[in-house]
Amino acid sequence: MGVTLLHCTQKILKELGTPPLVDPSEIPTNPEGIGNWYANLLRIDRRKCLMFTNEKTLFTFLVPGVMKQNLQNIHDEFLISLNLNLQSEGFSLEVITKVLQEHGEIGFAKTANKHVLGSMNDFVIQYEFLIMRDGGLDNLRRFYYNRAVNRTPMGALGYKNPLEVLKEMLMEGDD
Repeated sequence: MGVTLLHCTQKILKELGTPPLVDPSEIPTNPEGIGNWYANLLRIDRRKCLMFTNEKTLFTFLVPGVMKQNLQNIHDEFLISLNLNLQSEGFSLEVITKVLQEHGEIGFAKTANKHVLGSMNDFVIQYEFLIMRDGGLDNLRRFYYNRAVNRTPMGALGYKNPLEVLKEMLMEGDD
């Protein structure tokens, strides 16, 4: 497996002290698997949260209440949260293991795809609404919100939802 890129917004790069960045043109793209991710640091209810969005499927998950140590171990935080969210969506252990192996080595890069960033902005609005509607992060139902966001039809996906596209990609690899 190659290197998976985690395209980070300027907010994350600043918090991380700008880790060594990879030039995306130097990394060969792997047509198999779900590919690269985007990461954003945002504030909801006055607390830092990480949001990860897959570049190909727009599958997204929020990691609420992030502390500096979470950011220092962003690769582990990403893998743990990806695992938990795939489990929450009912993917088999075999599929989850395959996805996690694909993301064993992570390189950091700047954001490069404006369509993904635009979709991420839409997701932020959805998360803020859902969380504030339910009384803030103290009443957080993390996987409920992630499932709701991943079931929202997206124009960038031909009005399919991110979960549907992710399932299609992962099931193709099972043949």
